[in-house]
Amino acid sequence: MAKTIKQIADNLGLDKQKVYRFIKKNHINEVHQKKGVMYYNEAAERLIKSHFSKITTSKEAYQTTSNDAVIDVLMKQSEILKNELEIKNKQIDELNKRLEENQRLLDQQQQLQAMAENKIKMLEQKEASPEPVNGSTSVETKKGFFDRLFNRK
Repeated sequence: MAKTIKQIADNLGLDKQKVYRFIKKNHINEVHQKKGVMYYNEAAERLIKSHFSKITTSKEAYQTTSNDAVIDVLMKQSEILKNELEIKNKQIDELNKRLEENQRLLDQQQQLQAMAENKIKMLEQKEASPEPVNGSTSVETKKGFFDRLFNRK
């Protein structure tokens, strides 16, 4: 049974133009022509199918190889990104430890500052408060050797 270019192309899942170009390139003659539509016999159809099945097979093989290469590249890229992420996590942990240490040192420094301020206030209060009266009598009670000897009052 004779088929048109469109029917052959539909069976193969190709464009009409691809099939038409192959027919013209390989000088395949139609069996008969009716109202401008060319009909091809089963031998021509088998020849067309065999040609395009070889191309499809080679495309699939190429596509499989290409897919494998893409998968390999993506796997390597994934490994690189995992390693980078691991390094970044270690850096974050280290920075957190440094931050905790700095916070601890800051707390200690603030405590020391508060203690120093308290001591300064206490010293200022001692200097500002007058000496008790008993302190002046103790100075008077200290008499030198000659004062005691001559007993002057």
